[in-house]
Amino acid sequence: MTAHTGYLLIADISGYTQFLTSSEQDHANPILQSLLSSLVEQVGEPLHFWKLDGDAVLAYSTQQEFPTGETFLTICENLYNAFADCRQNIIANTTCPCRACANVAMLDLKIMAHHGEFEEMQIGPVKDISGADVILVHRMSKTDVSEATGVRSYALFSDAAVEAMEIKTALVPFSQPFEHFGEVSMQVYDLAKAWEKIRAGRERHFLEEADGVWTYRRHFDLPIALVWDALTAPELKQRWMDSMLSVSVDRPEGRIGTGSAYHCAHEAADFFYRITDWEPFEYFSTRINDPMHDGVSMPETYHLTQTETGTELRYTMGQAHDAEGKRSEPAEEGTAGFLSEFWPLSFDAMDLQLKAAD
Repeated sequence: MTAHTGYLLIADISGYTQFLTSSEQDHANPILQSLLSSLVEQVGEPLHFWKLDGDAVLAYSTQQEFPTGETFLTICENLYNAFADCRQNIIANTTCPCRACANVAMLDLKIMAHHGEFEEMQIGPVKDISGADVILVHRMSKTDVSEATGVRSYALFSDAAVEAMEIKTALVPFSQPFEHFGEVSMQVYDLAKAWEKIRAGRERHFLEEADGVWTYRRHFDLPIALVWDALTAPELKQRWMDSMLSVSVDRPEGRIGTGSAYHCAHEAADFFYRITDWEPFEYFSTRINDPMHDGVSMPETYHLTQTETGTELRYTMGQAHDAEGKRSEPAEEGTAGFLSEFWPLSFDAMDLQLKAAD
């Protein structure tokens, strides 16, 4: 057996029993299979798929350094988003009058996450994990969170998970006693509310390669979540970005996302840029100020694509303009020249850092 410390996660479809017992099986089972498949597709490194347990998908992480807490929270959000999209597609694309198809909207998702110790063991062809913390995360799925808070679609984090994540976002305190564990303090995160807030009034700022003036591509033989983590977490960026003295980020909403602003102090100059579009783990776009040309800024897009062997990164820089909207080709040429040397060196270091931590 191998001992680990990491995240333990259960994504559980709520309303499952009532849905099955009140619906036609020949339609109910394919619906549930589609919803569970949408969740399984979101489980990838740094999370390991553990198993399916009826109406739930179970996963765990053995990474000591990755993911960061914000990336782990994003993984939880993406699980909900995939479930909600699949549920909406089923509702929108069926005209069947049966009870199963009519009752899809009653299904929802809750996520339980804990951080603790567990042992990984191989029993014949079956891999499993065990330990007191494994039992606790299962107990967390049997709470009265919705009744106590009114939140239906939620992520329930143990205090141990919140402490490991080091996040500062909208969490609602909750506690409940469990047999053999006593009173357990937890935090509730409203997944549906977060999804609605992200999408409300959102403007897209995505550069296709054809929209830009300079593009750089790089392939990493690593999972997409780890590459995203390294590109966005300031404490990680500082380790791999060439000649970088410090990296800080302003989080107006308590976490990194649209509106967040980075300050990267490089040996050559200070770089300031603001996130204009945020779509984990697909892409993010920024607008960066040119430190060599006062008042000039340009858009950037970092686009990630999962491949058979890892992650393809496309970085595209757009046209530079001053405050009056006049294009600055000298700024574009200077930045492209700098980045043509900066990105290869930096991404070499990032690749080594990620592989060393994997």
